[in-house]
Amino acid sequence: MDVSRSSSPPSEQVQSRRIDSEGPYRLLYCSSKGDEAGVLEELEKGVELNLADYDKRTALHLASCEGRTKVISLLLKKGADVNSTDRWGRTPLSDARSLGHEEICKILEAHGGIDPMGLDSQNPCYEIDSSEVCMEEATLIGEQGAYGEVYLVKWRGTEVAAKTIRSSIASNELVRKTFLKELALWQKLRHPNIVQFLGVLKHSDRLIFLTEYLCNGSLFDILRKKGRLDPATAVAYALDIARGMNYLHQHKPHAIIHRDLTPRNVLQDEAGRLKVTDFGLSIIAQEKDTGYKMTGGTGSYRYMAPEVYRRESYGKSVDVFSFAIILHEMFQGGPSNRTETPEQVADKRAYEDSRPPLSSLLYPDPIKLLLRECWHKNSDSRPTFEDIIHQLEMIQQGMQYKKGIGSCCSCTIS
Repeated sequence: MDVSRSSSPPSEQVQSRRIDSEGPYRLLYCSSKGDEAGVLEELEKGVELNLADYDKRTALHLASCEGRTKVISLLLKKGADVNSTDRWGRTPLSDARSLGHEEICKILEAHGGIDPMGLDSQNPCYEIDSSEVCMEEATLIGEQGAYGEVYLVKWRGTEVAAKTIRSSIASNELVRKTFLKELALWQKLRHPNIVQFLGVLKHSDRLIFLTEYLCNGSLFDILRKKGRLDPATAVAYALDIARGMNYLHQHKPHAIIHRDLTPRNVLQDEAGRLKVTDFGLSIIAQEKDTGYKMTGGTGSYRYMAPEVYRRESYGKSVDVFSFAIILHEMFQGGPSNRTETPEQVADKRAYEDSRPPLSSLLYPDPIKLLLRECWHKNSDSRPTFEDIIHQLEMIQQGMQYKKGIGSCCSCTIS
């Protein structure tokens, strides 16, 4: 699914700024996880209490979404802004109300929290009146593979992406109902590494839904233009993807499996941070086709777990396999086995246990170890994304330590 917004990735300065901000960003991650010790550690480092991500979402927003009562109390005690608003005008109380966290609502209200969204926080807000979006003035900006097109439109004064589902697919009533159910779930998700779903147009002849618009394109665009990434950037990007996927996999009451994690489905915001998108779109193919076929297009075969290709039952670890292939491409600069079709590659991985080469010096030993674990032929032996995040953070710390040692040596020599 080519949901890219632009073929031009950000400048080197933006990427450098993005990597340097990894430390402060951990405050948001720890808050969403309910990690009190981690939150305190970041605040003691001097990280700004009301630090916000690209969507202007603070630690208090994320903790309110995830029902992290103790972290919320800690943040408020430290003086967090209870009424900070995100890019969509939502406060922490808006998020707590929309997700039914009644205890947290009481805590926020007791500290002066308000909800500018009003009843919209409690009612299904994923339906948008079609009069609010003029599709006749929309600009075509991309394709969604076999599903439809992506357009740039204006909604409530903001540029957003309108994704259309072809009438031949949307006309299937079972598919339509299942997909709308998926979208209703998507609209409740809030995470810095997840593309924000905004709503679905009512009374539309086509099935059209809106998401935030990311102008820097996809990871596919970045790799196509830049080739292989330097190790620090590759690890930082991998952490972005892993954090977004971990959020989906740990979603309550039911885990969300992406089923189609590819570089085209990873977008980049203006700050240089990556966001996962279009999880759940493959449900259309599952309802439309029979068996365990994940997607209708061959483009995803390169990232498909062997058990899926073999039409076996599968679980969350299929996304871990796909993640490994993406991580390999970031160090490699693109897919391996380019002379073979995606389906040929998937067939060899499924029936001959073939995997991308790791003999190159491009891959640090810890990355090689992580890749082998993530694309293990036994799906039960693959790590969780929480494990992957821990390993990547250790790798990142090691890189920063070596960089620091190098800088000290340079100073000494000079």
